[in-house]
Amino acid sequence: MLLEDDMAVTDVADPFEMSLAAISKHLGVLTAAGLISQEKRGRVKWCKLEPDALREASVWMQAFGQMGAIDLDAFEVFLTNELGDS
Repeated sequence: MLLEDDMAVTDVADPFEMSLAAISKHLGVLTAAGLISQEKRGRVKWCKLEPDALREASVWMQAFGQMGAIDLDAFEVFLTNELGDS
């Protein structure tokens, strides 16, 4: 959704059947990972993709793509083991 333009958090949340608080938490994780940035403009918090970080993540994940479909549960376990509980 953020590929075309920056979006307000409320607009990002709109199509999902999740609370705004849950969406904000997910966006916070993406922000902490450096994949997006958030900026407050007036009363509205805006989200923006960080293309360089996404490019690095894409290159890193391509190594997994060469091994077939990614088992997301196993991938989560791998990341937890690599990064530790944060």
